[in-house]
Amino acid sequence: MNSADLSKILEEHKVWITSMRESGSRADLRGADLRGADLYGADLRGADLRGADLR
Repeated sequence: MNSADLSKILEEHKVWITSMRESGSRADLRGADLRGADLYGADLRGADLRGADLR
């Protein structure tokens, strides 16, 4: 997954969390290759990370 796509997903997820799930969208990162991704400061509560490679 490229960094631009990941940034969009994380921004929508942030909206989803702060709006109490009324807007934005839950991060669906199932099976995503996140090796080397900069997730510093990302709030991943509720994100679907099943099968994601977070090494």
